[in-house]
Amino acid sequence: MSASHSLPKTKWNRTTAAHLACRTGFGPSLTDWDRLASLSPEEAVEELMSHPADNVVESTPEWFKEENAMLRRPGAGMMMSMRELPEEERREAQRAYRKDMSRKARSLPAWWLERMVTTPTPFEEKLTLFWHGHFATSVRKVRHPTPMLIQNLMFRDKGRGNWRELLEAISADPAMLVYLDNHRSKRRKPNENYARELMELFSLGEGNYTEEDIRAAARAFTGWTLNRERWEYRFQGRQHDPGMKTFMGETKAFTGADILDKIASLPRTSEYMAERMWRFFASETPNPEAISDIAKAFHESKGDLNAALRTLFLHEAFYEPSVVRGKIKSPVELTVYLVRSVAPDKVKGDPISRVCRNLGQTLFEPPSVKGWDGGSAWITSSSLAYRYSAAEKMVSRRNSFDIDTLLPDRTISRIELRNNLMDRFYFSRLREQDREAVDAILANLPPPRNLKRKDLIPVLSHIVQQPQYQLC
Repeated sequence: MSASHSLPKTKWNRTTAAHLACRTGFGPSLTDWDRLASLSPEEAVEELMSHPADNVVESTPEWFKEENAMLRRPGAGMMMSMRELPEEERREAQRAYRKDMSRKARSLPAWWLERMVTTPTPFEEKLTLFWHGHFATSVRKVRHPTPMLIQNLMFRDKGRGNWRELLEAISADPAMLVYLDNHRSKRRKPNENYARELMELFSLGEGNYTEEDIRAAARAFTGWTLNRERWEYRFQGRQHDPGMKTFMGETKAFTGADILDKIASLPRTSEYMAERMWRFFASETPNPEAISDIAKAFHESKGDLNAALRTLFLHEAFYEPSVVRGKIKSPVELTVYLVRSVAPDKVKGDPISRVCRNLGQTLFEPPSVKGWDGGSAWITSSSLAYRYSAAEKMVSRRNSFDIDTLLPDRTISRIELRNNLMDRFYFSRLREQDREAVDAILANLPPPRNLKRKDLIPVLSHIVQQPQYQLC
């Protein structure tokens, strides 16, 4: 990236530091905010993008760890054993199996949301959320929670490495193989679903390929299937079409790996991914100069995802006034921001998951292969009212927060309390009229030294029901 397009250190301050922490995660903790602002932009970006220290697998639901071990042992075919039962017992076993699968599937969003709330490395969760929407896959079609969680772990492992490696990992991913039907694609009857979405939604964008390219890619990916008992990729050579194919103007005996090599090398791939990164992390409104710089870093680094992301987060355009606090929070972001601000140790994932579902975003269940539309699509007249009421209920319900967390110093003034709350919930100073509204509520309450938990609820309810709280 040109040095002239990087944010100069003279423009780095608490506002820009908070913006970076919000977009790479879910906002800075109050203890980290000043420290981030004291770093250089480069140092802050490196710190927030640093790799996590914890072992994610150890935090997964117990059923996954137990099932994961079982599913990697030969002869673990539960469905096969069911077929050997008498009819009535088989039906009962199948009902119990479906009920168990449903319970485990419902536990996935709760598990992930709890990680988002409590994680010390929020960029890992934010980036995984980006890939989850980009390579959208739903448990409703896959019908088993295990491959969905395997995919989530794969995004964490590959999501900031090499683009070509990530493309291969998602192409061989068990959940994706089932979701877009490539596990059934055979040389005599190629399935075009994955080939089409690979180019249209995952790497190039509509209009940058032909129907002939789709047919060629579909033939190249025949034989890419999986072992359902172990939820592992398997290549069936007898079902692969080894014939000559014409793809992107080149004719040869393309394999699936060859298709991915070709796609990864195209300049359009860099441009498309730069556009997607900008839209998710920065703004729905494109910035051609910034997108061009991100694409250049992506292409020149041969698909280094970290290089592209670093260019994005250091770009001066990323900190423009139109970008800062200009992004509508998704339901996941809205709820996670709120819980992290109030009391991350007091709320479990299940109630957060229910709120997200009611607001239109259920993790592991995107509405289609396009993922969630995001942005202004999150806001309708009915959803906005529910967003306000849900936020108010989350702060007013019993034991939703500890007053000592929000008010550790009882000697402060009402004005200092207001500023502290603004910092905690908005990560910025708001307009004068917004400050005056909070001041009016505080003026009718006891001074901070005498405040009780119930006294703060009207203040917090007002703060989280403001239109500005829908933005980050």
